[in-house]
Amino acid sequence: METEKSSASRGNRLSSLHQLEEKCVREYRKYADTVAVSYAVYNLFTKNPEIANFVGIEHKLKNIENTDIRPDIVVTYENDQKGMIFELKWSLPLDDELLEREIRGLRRYAISCSNWRKPSDNVDFHDLVLICHIDDAQRTVDIIKRISNESNCDFLKKEGFAVWSWTITAPKKGQRKEELRLFPVYGKTRNRKVETLIRKPGGILFPEDVLTFLRFSFTFVREKPPVQYTMTVLVQNIFPSFQQKPYRDYYKIHTDLIYERAKIFFPSWHEFDAKTIQIKRGWIREALGKLLEINLCEKMLGKPDWWSIPIPTLQTKKPFQTALCRKTSQEYLKRTKKRRAPGRPRVRPLRHKRQPSEKPLNGWMK
Repeated sequence: METEKSSASRGNRLSSLHQLEEKCVREYRKYADTVAVSYAVYNLFTKNPEIANFVGIEHKLKNIENTDIRPDIVVTYENDQKGMIFELKWSLPLDDELLEREIRGLRRYAISCSNWRKPSDNVDFHDLVLICHIDDAQRTVDIIKRISNESNCDFLKKEGFAVWSWTITAPKKGQRKEELRLFPVYGKTRNRKVETLIRKPGGILFPEDVLTFLRFSFTFVREKPPVQYTMTVLVQNIFPSFQQKPYRDYYKIHTDLIYERAKIFFPSWHEFDAKTIQIKRGWIREALGKLLEINLCEKMLGKPDWWSIPIPTLQTKKPFQTALCRKTSQEYLKRTKKRRAPGRPRVRPLRHKRQPSEKPLNGWMK
């Protein structure tokens, strides 16, 4: 019979699991939404050059302190005499000290820059727009107001600096379609056409068909995604492209081959001076390591960077990221419990180990 103490302990574990799972899914969605927002801004300027001329994603500028910077999006307007820089943050630090450091770091984008379209190209002035998630917006504005009177941070209170946020309305069957709205939360830019759009009631609207195209075309922004996001992309998009047999089997694949295949799926954006790689090799390595932890792939002994990967990797009726977040949260709690457990080591009974081909496809999915 379950004691009151063991019942409470079990309740705490379930609560912790639920919290970890919710956080994991929330981070996944925040990054996915930021990708949509980033390319909604891209879409706004590429489809409406009368507002501003798109220059590039991660276009390299050089500021007056001789530092190379690569903002998320760069545009020019009024015959390329004025510029705009957009920085997107899918997540900002919860710690106020770290958040303040992040905001102070925006100065490198606010000071004068060159290389707008060609080397040494200058503009009369440029605006800086920080776009952040609504969860982070108020804390960000509070810190901006607190430090904006300092000499090194006075750009934060001048015209030409703004903070925007967004909402994405979830679709409702038969009633409502998904839509994205960008709206201002602080400051203003000097681009009159942009200001006219962003100050409309409800902000700038991007309807469902535009969002669908953007989600299909673009998968990453410059900022590193949460590992569960990269894991999802690998399992849903990249791994199936290696499948050669009509049934589930284990495939031996090198990290570099996964990286090269990912570059085909998520190609570079060509710019005047650079190619922007959507997915980074380090992100893939990290995701493979986490998939190993939850037994969705195996590392080949004596062969660095070689993996044995079951394809199809899994089946689930739930959204993959939800199932994945549950599994990673369970694994985290299990490892934490092992580290804390006192007393004698637990002796496990010897069991027959299945061969790779015997492993079930959906053993941990419900």
